[in-house]
Amino acid sequence: MKINPKLKQDLKSFLMENIQKEQNRVLVSSADILGSDEKKALSGKKFPDLNWEDAEYRIDKSIIAGVIIKVGSKTIDLSLTGSLSKLSNTLYEID
Repeated sequence: MKINPKLKQDLKSFLMENIQKEQNRVLVSSADILGSDEKKALSGKKFPDLNWEDAEYRIDKSIIAGVIIKVGSKTIDLSLTGSLSKLSNTLYEID
């Protein structure tokens, strides 16, 4: 069965566009709702290179404090839970 080349190209363009959007999507998880000042602080001085226009904000009580920012497959963990986990791992490595 032959596939129409135009249809194949349209599908390829559509999939590439969706992959690009997903790789640039910013997902912010925090322990509580972030206020506009906190959102501006993240998007302005801290991480100005990220695409904040379509950022998605979620609440995750297990974080305790701070935020976790995910962009595509990259994760920036600025949470208290993440810091405590890193400290715990460091202490186990010392033993």
